[in-house]
Amino acid sequence: MLALALVPAALDLLKLVDASVSPWLSLPAAVASAAAAAVLVVMWLRFPRAAWLAAAAFAACASLAMRLAGADVAPALSLLSIFAIGIGGGFVSAELSPVDA
Repeated sequence: MLALALVPAALDLLKLVDASVSPWLSLPAAVASAAAAAVLVVMWLRFPRAAWLAAAAFAACASLAMRLAGADVAPALSLLSIFAIGIGGGFVSAELSPVDA
């Protein structure tokens, strides 16, 4: 579910690489951003002590708001949410966790 946060950033990258699809990706990027924000908020509500989830959810919600407002800072906020997930260890698998070592 955390990989869902990668989808808006991937669509933003596609818009940067191929300018011909840029007008067509605004709505899917907004929908993907809304889905990522919703999933991160639900996960944060399940684990309220995880500050990194709060930071990722806040950045994803801010990215969604900026996308709806048409601001150019929305892709940077999507990357910030991915950064918060990575710092918190959201992408670490259970087998490679340094806590178990």
